[in-house]
Amino acid sequence: MRMVSDIGSAANIRGRLRIYWQYTKPRIWLLFTVEALAGAVLGWNDAGSFPAIRAATIVLSVALAAIGAEALTNVIDKDIDAQMERTKSRPLPTRAISQADALILGAITIAGSLMLAEALGPLTLLLIAIGLVDNIVVYSLLAKRTTPWSIVLGSVSGGVPIWAGYAAIRLPISAAGWLLGMLVLAWIPLHIWSIAYAYADDYRIAHVPMAPVAWSERRFGWTLAAASAVLFAIALVTDWLLFRGVAAAIFLANLAAATLLVAAVKFARQPSVLRAKQVFLACNIYLLLLFLGVIADVALFR
Repeated sequence: MRMVSDIGSAANIRGRLRIYWQYTKPRIWLLFTVEALAGAVLGWNDAGSFPAIRAATIVLSVALAAIGAEALTNVIDKDIDAQMERTKSRPLPTRAISQADALILGAITIAGSLMLAEALGPLTLLLIAIGLVDNIVVYSLLAKRTTPWSIVLGSVSGGVPIWAGYAAIRLPISAAGWLLGMLVLAWIPLHIWSIAYAYADDYRIAHVPMAPVAWSERRFGWTLAAASAVLFAIALVTDWLLFRGVAAAIFLANLAAATLLVAAVKFARQPSVLRAKQVFLACNIYLLLLFLGVIADVALFR
């Protein structure tokens, strides 16, 4: 009987861990850790060996900050999530996790993140703190329910992992480092708005004024295209700085950004869920290739 009880307890623990894993939205915080690693690699000093301990510390700090921010913003958004078909099965609306446990998780992980960031220097700590405030306060508390520009206001937190990763390794942050973070800022509205179009009915039901709901289809489509043009313009400059004149890498990076721009313009001319999802896919492929390119470039040509 005791063996059966032990097996049951182990299964229960694994089940709870899976719920908490789902609650933290691992795809989001894993993306942020890749950003932090790319920033750290970009900041790698030309002299000496790679500062692995500092790089690992900033990656962990960013991961904990992202987990903590998700834990707290999920509490803020629990009523919205409960109304939306896409999110109503998340752990908080289904009460698989209590609000108290979610708040404790957020407080502990954010505290851990800030402690690690403080050990890496005041600028790194400041950047992590700015990212947390932008995500939790500016975006989730103040803007999400009031303005269709909420995701633009909340995009600062998306660039922070790049800058914090760079600052943890080397100061001052280079022009390429700042521009890489700006690329992510420009990328976030494209990423969120394109998938929000596919789930516009959910946002409408929950009374969240996301851009595809608040604006006419024509205005939304051409705003998406304009945002893609801004990203492409930043990319043209950034790619030259990032890839050190390696023609093939510059061409591929610019081609990926151009593909995203073309997809957004096609959507603007003839909006559809299929074309919105094509923009979303192009966004994800572009960012993945960009980060892999940055890491490979430094590793191979440093």
